[in-house]
Amino acid sequence: MSITSISQVATLLRPVSNEVFKGKGKLCLSTNYLYKLNNAFEANITEETSLSFHIVQTSNSKTNYIRDLQFLLDLVQRTVSLKVVPDVTDEFSNVDITRFKNIKVLEIQKVDIMSITGLQKIRPQLQELTCCHSINSLTDVLDKCGSDNSQRYNWNELKRANFCHNNIVELDDSLDCMIMLQSLDLSHNQINKVDFLNQLPNLKYLNISYNKLDKVPRFKGQICSRLQVFILKNNFIEDLSGLTTLSNIVQLDLSHNCLLEHKRLFSVSHLISLQWLNIQGNPISFHPQHRNLTCNYLNKNSSTLKFVLDNIPLNKIEKSLTGSLYPIFQTSYLSISSNSSDESTSDSFQERTRKIRNVTIEDDNTVKQEIPIAATPTTSFQHLELKKQVEQLREEYGESWLYRHSGMLVQDALGFEKSSVVSSTPYESAMDTLYIENQSKREVTADSAEFVTADSKLNQATTTEDGFQTADGDSTIFSNTIQAQEDNTSDVSDGEDICSGGEECIYLVININESDQVFVVVTETHISERDVTTSKEKARWHINTISSCEKMEDNQNLIKIEFDTLRRDRKQRIYELDPDECENFYTSIQEKIAKADKSVEKKIMYQCMKCLELFPEQNKNALLEGPSVTCPKCKSNLVVENI
Repeated sequence: MSITSISQVATLLRPVSNEVFKGKGKLCLSTNYLYKLNNAFEANITEETSLSFHIVQTSNSKTNYIRDLQFLLDLVQRTVSLKVVPDVTDEFSNVDITRFKNIKVLEIQKVDIMSITGLQKIRPQLQELTCCHSINSLTDVLDKCGSDNSQRYNWNELKRANFCHNNIVELDDSLDCMIMLQSLDLSHNQINKVDFLNQLPNLKYLNISYNKLDKVPRFKGQICSRLQVFILKNNFIEDLSGLTTLSNIVQLDLSHNCLLEHKRLFSVSHLISLQWLNIQGNPISFHPQHRNLTCNYLNKNSSTLKFVLDNIPLNKIEKSLTGSLYPIFQTSYLSISSNSSDESTSDSFQERTRKIRNVTIEDDNTVKQEIPIAATPTTSFQHLELKKQVEQLREEYGESWLYRHSGMLVQDALGFEKSSVVSSTPYESAMDTLYIENQSKREVTADSAEFVTADSKLNQATTTEDGFQTADGDSTIFSNTIQAQEDNTSDVSDGEDICSGGEECIYLVININESDQVFVVVTETHISERDVTTSKEKARWHINTISSCEKMEDNQNLIKIEFDTLRRDRKQRIYELDPDECENFYTSIQEKIAKADKSVEKKIMYQCMKCLELFPEQNKNALLEGPSVTCPKCKSNLVVENI
């Protein structure tokens, strides 16, 4: 290389020399320049001169040449990252990198690896190696080290290797030399088998796209638990069963393969850590319900992650579908992944159907009843017709569409058999009465008051002193002394007994909680709120649910009432009244609370539904030993409270 060329190269590289020394920049040299530099070093700088950096005093031009050459030698020796590329016209067949003593990253582009000399010396310290369009087999670079033709030796520091765009047909045992390898790129080759990848125990990233694989390789050993990113796009893959041995895959790219059916994705359900999946370009990706069908085969854990399918995150509906076909959890898969190192276990692994055992535990004291089963539509159009009938009933009867006559029509539309209803408490007042049908259809009598049940809409009923009797005469039913009266109140009564006496007092108050005026109606059994304009009932409480009533200290016109109820919006009310009505309202509520407390103290009586035995309330300590209330005669727990 001429003096002028050396000076130009030194002038070009001096400003960026610090970045090259620190490894922030990569030194890129063509094969011709590298050959000429080596010749210039050998001709002008001896080993002693290179160590002492002593420049012989000669002419000024010679001195500058030696100084520039010494700088270039120092740059070569301290370079951390090197890239070798071919020249426009390759005049030389040998590329010597022996003088690059501190190199850790080497990239060889379109240069035959068998023309590289000096790879053996940097092998123990090299951390990243890239060979593109330069090798035909891994043995040439990993075992022979190019033209060095060395013996096999471990690449102890090599963490990343890129052998893409080569002519590699098959892998060999030279991969044993890279035991510390974490990232491997084998894309754009001619590979059809990757069995030797099991010899890389620390591999986390693997790219074998654009090859000739027809199925996902079945790995074994430590690679099964270490591999996290697996890129398999643009192959000929039809079988995904090899994925069942991989337990920690986070990203999986299966795009542009030959997956014909969504059931091929069954193995994906085993990937408990999967967060990113791409199956675009496969035949299944053109299905109109592709995303929903794919979500059925995802692991159930995908619903708790920010899962991305085909570069689009899952929405709430798609997350709800995950694991619906194969809900495999992490606990069920640990036993499989722990034995993945065993070849016989991994090769013979098959999905086992789960056996579900149905255990039926019957209580001797339980009254067996036949539960009606809804008739299943025989054709795909019957459910649409059934839906239309139910919607018509709902529009016709409004909010009470499930009560009274409409409820029976809904029962007929759904195909339920008319059966008896057993209950210990009455329903809403909109249901006229309940009926209890004896299996033997015999007449039952009792001395005290019992519940009455009757279908007053289907059959005309006649009343007697002791109870109701249906027109058909099938069974005799006894009634409670409190007959349910039909009213049109709204269903906002918070679940308490809505039977109430006549209105006793009406107060116009301001509801501080909602800042609006309402009518408060106080009766013997209930306290309710009504709208000022429409008089529609907004809320209702039973007197027994009032836990406290007190005046506010800061304002005597404010009365605070606490209710014992489960609904948060009805646990408390603060009313503001006129001074004239405030005292009357407060006194009325206190009297109702006092009367309710006395009624609660009365002794409660129960009646057995099995043997009709009447008995008083049992000892409270019995709750710790068994059921809350049991019949002392037949020990049955099917009892009702006798009002």
